[in-house]
Amino acid sequence: MSEKYMDSGTRPLLSIPPEAKKIHDSITTILRQIRDAGYPDCTNDEFRKLYSQAMALYADYQRICVEASGEILSCGPGCWICCCHYAEDVYSFEAEIIARHVKRLPVRTRALIEKSCEKAVYALENLRPIVSQKLQLEEYRSITAETDAADILLSSYYQLKNRCPFLDEKNLCLIYAIRPLTCRAYINLGDPSVCPPEMINESDASTYILDLDDEANEMLDELHYRYERYPGDTSLCSLVLKYLSEDG
Repeated sequence: MSEKYMDSGTRPLLSIPPEAKKIHDSITTILRQIRDAGYPDCTNDEFRKLYSQAMALYADYQRICVEASGEILSCGPGCWICCCHYAEDVYSFEAEIIARHVKRLPVRTRALIEKSCEKAVYALENLRPIVSQKLQLEEYRSITAETDAADILLSSYYQLKNRCPFLDEKNLCLIYAIRPLTCRAYINLGDPSVCPPEMINESDASTYILDLDDEANEMLDELHYRYERYPGDTSLCSLVLKYLSEDG
């Protein structure tokens, strides 16, 4: 494991202290246990229990890394600005577990989530050709040379300020305990005033992704493909809609 992990840009993220490394080792052990158990599906109690334990350890790992760095985590209960992002990189088993949870919510709540997910998917797909056309213009050539077009699309979506479908009327996460790793990993270590969508391209934005190491990520990918039923789709909203449609 490297001494430092990096975010999606070029800035160093956080040093990984020994205590955090031990926790990471425990996370890896649990993921290996899940992988080797060969559960027939990802919604059985044992799979969910073990993965929940891994994510609880990840929270400790994240906290210790931040504290050791001397940085301050700006995120907290009721903070929802970054929840305007389109969650594009979720594991198949995470989406299926979330859909299973949504099916058990009150009918009205489920209906609202489904409608909001549909709006989110529509908004992204409606934005795709607009962004694509703009990126063909000469004035944007320098941007496309440095940034992946998919990242530009997601950045543009963020600036629409669409709230996540899984937020309630008080901006609290309805799936917080089972939220995807991609949501857990995204943190702000700076002034929360730079969190709003219009500030995403500002140099003062201190948002980072505290990722797991290669071995852990490889096991997560293996589990993703093992339980994948909708190949090519890793978007939270569209995947949850597909799993919910299996009700019949």
